[in-house]
Amino acid sequence: MSGPPFDTFLSIGDITFRVASDDPRLASGARGALKSFAVDHRRADVDIRARWTDTPAECGGRMIFDSGGAWQLRQPDGEFLFTFRSSIGPPVPYKTARFNPSFTVGDVQLYRRHFDRHPSDAAYPLQYPLDELVMIHLLSQGKGVEIHGCGLLDRAGRAYLFAGQSGAGKSTMARLWTNEPGVSVLSDERVVLRTDRARIAVYGTPWQGDAHLSSPLSGGLAAVFFLNRGPAHVVAPTGGSRAAARLFSCSFLPFHSAVAVDRTVTAVEQVTRDVPCYDLWFAPDSSVIDVLKRHMA
Repeated sequence: MSGPPFDTFLSIGDITFRVASDDPRLASGARGALKSFAVDHRRADVDIRARWTDTPAECGGRMIFDSGGAWQLRQPDGEFLFTFRSSIGPPVPYKTARFNPSFTVGDVQLYRRHFDRHPSDAAYPLQYPLDELVMIHLLSQGKGVEIHGCGLLDRAGRAYLFAGQSGAGKSTMARLWTNEPGVSVLSDERVVLRTDRARIAVYGTPWQGDAHLSSPLSGGLAAVFFLNRGPAHVVAPTGGSRAAARLFSCSFLPFHSAVAVDRTVTAVEQVTRDVPCYDLWFAPDSSVIDVLKRHMA
């Protein structure tokens, strides 16, 4: 590895990111939830250079996706260009991120004037949502899928996914398990499923929910539970197209690419074909743990 003198390394979903810069502020050590995902220097799967700019970047190329909020995605010269704008700043982008088609090399530019005017804003180059956008695109190349879900890991290395949309009870489920001996919460909000392994694997991510729980640990996926709120605890086996549709609805998708979406559908179908799936109705109390253990065995 060569180039800028300052760098930091992160590993999320068994994908290693290197962020390098001439300015140590842009390549400083990970903070907050990201801190536990920091790793020693190693070969990077994604090599990103970060730098300041005093001139807002030209945003050419065909628009292929508009989030309707903070970011847009364009495709100039076959590459991918993310632009990020702030509702409290000027209309020019405060950050741009250009990646090659395989998302293995990136260049992030931060508009210096924006951060001078708003020093409280994080200058971390991969600040959310860019880190997650890059992950979604990488996974859609046949590696797997990111899921809205709570992930658990038991002492035997078996991982369990509790998938659900906002309000389904992911953070509640995570909190209920926090004091259970031998169980680690991988995330209370989002996990990565790697389907390109001999056995489907679940990885924790730093993207937390209300319970603020995350871990870089991973394990082989043993079961999927689809969360539903209910007055009592009920576990019912499910599968086939219904399970695939439920899991797909909890997936993060690269909407601009039909090919990438097809690969994500394939990953979802693989998960629901290879792993036992259940519908879970539960009331928010710890007695659900004993009910679940009978199915986890």
